[in-house]
Amino acid sequence: MHEETRGPDGRFSRLEAMLDSVVGDTTELRAYIGSVQAEVEELRQTVAGLEARLDLVVASWTAFRTDLDTEEAESHRTLADRYVNFVEQSLYGVARKAVKEKHGDIPPDRTARMVAGLCSELFGRADVSERRVRRILGVRADHELAQTVQRLVTQARGIVAESVRMKTRGFWEFDHIPGAPLDESRQQAWARCDESDPVEFVVAPAYVAGGTTYSRQRVRTSAS
Repeated sequence: MHEETRGPDGRFSRLEAMLDSVVGDTTELRAYIGSVQAEVEELRQTVAGLEARLDLVVASWTAFRTDLDTEEAESHRTLADRYVNFVEQSLYGVARKAVKEKHGDIPPDRTARMVAGLCSELFGRADVSERRVRRILGVRADHELAQTVQRLVTQARGIVAESVRMKTRGFWEFDHIPGAPLDESRQQAWARCDESDPVEFVVAPAYVAGGTTYSRQRVRTSAS
């Protein structure tokens, strides 16, 4: 059996051996850490390069898009949808009732003209009047539709007020050329009107804000 070295010299030899072992392990550890750091730095540079390329691709892609909505544009779009629903449901509904009560049937041209009159009053004037709305419908203040008139005026005022509160104020565009072909970029045929016929009159104005038409004009067309 090997005898352990005794005395100070033996203890010093063992200590030196242990220190050499530790130094060797530390050197290897440092070398390993250095190699890992180099790999991490290389990976970081690769990722940075990919991110830069991705940024260029996204920038190039978005530069040609026209459908990226700002928060305000989305608000205008929502208001336009609310306006269209108001015209096509509320105004059209009350106009049909008034026309049927007065004429016994519902001629499309009479209904369209009545909706046009309502839109002109509610969205074409600053001083909206319930009395004038009742006159357009042909009903008296004590008529059962009078309460409906109050509700319509309140709703229309709310729509207009919301458009005014926008940073880019919206407005209702009535301009048109009677007898001109329908301009699909800013007009669409009302109800069952033929799009190939020339424009007769505007039933509901367009809603426009910041040069963008969020709701096209509803126009009645006629071949005659």
